Amino acid sequence: MGLKAIALAAITVSLVVGEGMGIVAVAAEAMSLQAVPEVLTLEKAVDLAVSNHPSLRVASGTQAVSEARVGQAQSGFFPQLQARNAYQQATANNSTSFGGGPATRNTRGDNFGTSQSSVTLNQLLYDFGKIKSQVDAAQFNLRAANSDAETTLQTVIVNVQQAYFGLQQAHRLVKVSDEAITQFKKHLALAQGRFKAGVAPKIDVTTAEVDLSNAQLNLITARNNDQVARVTLNNAMGIKASDGYRVEDPAPARHEQIALDEAVAVAMRLRPEMISQQALEQAAEVTIKTAQSDFFPTVSSSANYSYTGQESPFVYNWNVTGTVNIPIFSGFLTKQQVAEARANLLKTKANGEVLRQNILLEVNQALLNLEAAKERLQVTAVTVTQAKERLALVEGRYRAGLSNAIEVTDAEVALVNAQVNDVVAMSSYQAAKAQLDRATGISTSVRGGS
Repeated sequence: MGLKAIALAAITVSLVVGEGMGIVAVAAEAMSLQAVPEVLTLEKAVDLAVSNHPSLRVASGTQAVSEARVGQAQSGFFPQLQARNAYQQATANNSTSFGGGPATRNTRGDNFGTSQSSVTLNQLLYDFGKIKSQVDAAQFNLRAANSDAETTLQTVIVNVQQAYFGLQQAHRLVKVSDEAITQFKKHLALAQGRFKAGVAPKIDVTTAEVDLSNAQLNLITARNNDQVARVTLNNAMGIKASDGYRVEDPAPARHEQIALDEAVAVAMRLRPEMISQQALEQAAEVTIKTAQSDFFPTVSSSANYSYTGQESPFVYNWNVTGTVNIPIFSGFLTKQQVAEARANLLKTKANGEVLRQNILLEVNQALLNLEAAKERLQVTAVTVTQAKERLALVEGRYRAGLSNAIEVTDAEVALVNAQVNDVVAMSSYQAAKAQLDRATGISTSVRGGS
């Protein structure tokens, strides 16, 4: 299942269930957890994260809010129809005389009821583009929200990748520690045999015992790190604790060359943050037009039809009104609103420049880190081979009585360090490659983490 398809399923799920409260309800509902297979692939880990991570539901809710605001802005284009039904019970005592002077006090408790039913229709005819500007701004903000959701998706994916590579590394380091214990046990047995034969001193046995104890301590640390890495991956996938799975071993690294200029150009075109930034700048430009429209008149019309009376049959009345509202002076409110909108546009564009600089920095760092990781991986592979050859030679010399326990220990420790460095170099390469994909805005292809 492609990442784009997964993204659409997760981020827009709340937008297809209907209008009104249904959107909010679905956005708030956590998706059901999928079963974690015994062997968890990187593709499946990403799938689980996209299905379960709460930050994607937050992004979905933000999209739904932005879409609703577009509809709110568009409502100004349509007629506004209201119905009113009222009943009034009142007295009718006069408070003034016919000529306007004080009336003779004459109050009674007589009262009467009046019923009124009416329907009123209001329609904005022209407002010099204010509502259109509001709709355009809302649509640009929706576009920004969609891009922000894509940013959230990519962040979730890269976090899962890094956590997956971390668990791969932890698994492999446990194996290295296990192999080291096996090697140190073998050396201890050899030292004990040589000591019993009287051809090696007691210190050789003691040294081998210390080396074995240190290796066992390293294994305890490695197993703890493995559990921590598993918890980290569970968190990145947005699932509850699950221990019944293992991850795949990393596939052979595939080196790909990309020039800095090409990588920067791809990032500026594909990074969702840049797409969101462009939409925000467009929204800020339109907001200036919205504010400026308050300098101009608005033309509207209304129609009212009513039935009123104290008893049936009621008396009907109707009226049709055309209105031109002309702003004359508002205490410089509109002027200041326009100034605020222009300042907001300048700030938004400045944020865009900051974003471009940050993207350029991220791409540069990612390329440099990837190149360094690739070189380290090539060196560590050779170092492991050399360390194995050295240990074999030293062990042969020790059996022949031409070497001592210190040399064997040094060779064994060198091999363990070489294997650890090789494991870390592979994980660093995987992480650097994933980070470069994220920096350039590429929807990372997940192929076993290679």
